[in-house]
Amino acid sequence: MLQLAPFAEFIRMLFKPVTDLLLQFVPLEWVGSLPALTLVVFSVLALLIGMRYNPLLVSFVGVTLATVEMIVIDPTSSFGGLFVRNTFSDFFIYIVLIVGFLVLMSSTLWSGERGTYNFLLLISFAGAIWVVMATDLVALFISWEVMSTPTYVLAALGPNRGAVDGATKYFVMGLLATMLMIFGIALVYGVTGETDLSAVATVVESVWVSGPSASPAAYTLMLAMILFVISFGFKVGIFPGWMWVPDTYSTADGSVTSYLAGATKKAGVSALIRILMVAFIVARLEWGLLIAAVSALTMLIGNVLALAQRNIMRMLAYSSIAMMGYLLMGIAAGTQFGAAAAMFHAFTHAIMKTAAFILIWAISIRMAKEITYDDLAGLSQRAPFASAMLGVLVTALMAVPIPPTVTFWSKLFLFQSAWDVGLWWLVLFGLMNTVLSWGYYYRVLKYCYMVEPKDTTKLVLARVPMLAVALCVATIMLLFFNSDVIFQYAFEAATGIIP
Repeated sequence: MLQLAPFAEFIRMLFKPVTDLLLQFVPLEWVGSLPALTLVVFSVLALLIGMRYNPLLVSFVGVTLATVEMIVIDPTSSFGGLFVRNTFSDFFIYIVLIVGFLVLMSSTLWSGERGTYNFLLLISFAGAIWVVMATDLVALFISWEVMSTPTYVLAALGPNRGAVDGATKYFVMGLLATMLMIFGIALVYGVTGETDLSAVATVVESVWVSGPSASPAAYTLMLAMILFVISFGFKVGIFPGWMWVPDTYSTADGSVTSYLAGATKKAGVSALIRILMVAFIVARLEWGLLIAAVSALTMLIGNVLALAQRNIMRMLAYSSIAMMGYLLMGIAAGTQFGAAAAMFHAFTHAIMKTAAFILIWAISIRMAKEITYDDLAGLSQRAPFASAMLGVLVTALMAVPIPPTVTFWSKLFLFQSAWDVGLWWLVLFGLMNTVLSWGYYYRVLKYCYMVEPKDTTKLVLARVPMLAVALCVATIMLLFFNSDVIFQYAFEAATGIIP
């Protein structure tokens, strides 16, 4: 984090006159949420401009301004403390904004109605920012719906014939998750009389003082914890709510899939960390084993089913499920280091998975078909640069150090965090699943470099999406040599909210 401080100070100094002028007109209660509010304003502009022109440039400007505001405006609370900007929330907000920028770069491939598309994307970006800032259960619920509701429509707008079916499954699962979340919130409020997470933590601690088995209220709170885990399991695509992921990811537009995999899941991770490690930190012994079991099942389901896929988008979807299983190892540890490892993995996964989906989607658009392993045959001859980037992304997902990618460190940190608290069995299970995943990742490399193509025509892929992929590949390779830049930021963020 300290290595980024000089750059941030330069940006602050550059924009200080504009910042001072802006703060004179913006109500103090809105300042903390200014990046999200900026995206809302630009979403309306994109909708209006989209009636006649392509509003993609407007969307880029909105995301860029929101990023600048994140840097130049000091973290603070907004709307009565319901949303708080601190180091923890800023870490995830930057993930959302980075993925948002990459998604907009890949959106040059979008062939549908652009005004509506950009409007829905920016509204969802704003909702994701509020999700990671929410420190109140009701505020979290509202912001979650602001983030997720546009994605149901975006998923249905995909060019694939099954887009509506995939979006419907996503919507039904999301609706069920919402109901469970509301039920969990109601139980927590019924016992504690609070929805603010810090206030809930104080009441939960008083209930746990005499032992969780000594108070009937403790069993109600345990049920609430289970409901939250199941609810967010549906939201972020882990056991038991993973079923919608492959259908939705493989049928939606590739840009939307990239956003779902790279940003909305990470917003869900931030919310789950806040609920478990802030409101229910005293009960970490109870929920730690639950999260560990969910982690193991999620890894196993994702990897086994990925092995059976021929469609590359579906394979990557199941791979994304497995990756969330690995991430849960850090949360299961229930420590500051574990939370930091989970956050670090969330960052690296967001970058590499977004890039992988954008790259496969660009190839799919060029070939005008869904991509299978057979379509990757001889890709190194037909599109050498794209094949090389896909090779780096696949080896990054394999978490091997050659070629050097930062995901090797992120998975190592997750394993270490689980090992430190005695979850050695989960580490061994994670290692076995890692080896299992090499089966389908290696298959991609095999077809790209070892199988002769039936068609030797050169593939010329869209430049802007390829630039986005190249930026991601460069990032995950450079961070291998300087992973502390991100991990120290994640650790600082984790220590700021976890006692």
